[in-house]
Amino acid sequence: MLDQTTAPKVRDGVAAALTMQVTATEAATIVTVRGEIDLTVTGRLRSRLAEETGLAPPALVLDLTEVGFCGAGGITELLVAASEAHVSGVPFAIAAGQRAVVRPIAVLGLERVLPVHRSVADALDWLAVLPRLGTRRH
Repeated sequence: MLDQTTAPKVRDGVAAALTMQVTATEAATIVTVRGEIDLTVTGRLRSRLAEETGLAPPALVLDLTEVGFCGAGGITELLVAASEAHVSGVPFAIAAGQRAVVRPIAVLGLERVLPVHRSVADALDWLAVLPRLGTRRH
């Protein structure tokens, strides 16, 4: 499923855009986000993540490895997604390695509630280990 939102905001003469793609496997649902997460797209992101969490996948990975900007509203949506996954019993992880996502999470001290991994593969490996540890950290 491909869901595209074009934001009206313009940076350096280019309109900001956000695309989301959902891939469901036996192990997890992966929501891949590309572009910029600013206030013009946070509602769309929240809806998509809530919908996927509501489907109760075995795990949910939010792939932000191709996000070039994540504003305060985007960080709020990550917290909402992690909280909703926790309440729903869906193991949750984030894949992101670039400064635009990792830096605000670190500066705000949110690493404990937002499990960030450098890649989708690392996030899936971490999620696979959780049941063996006897814990369900989200």
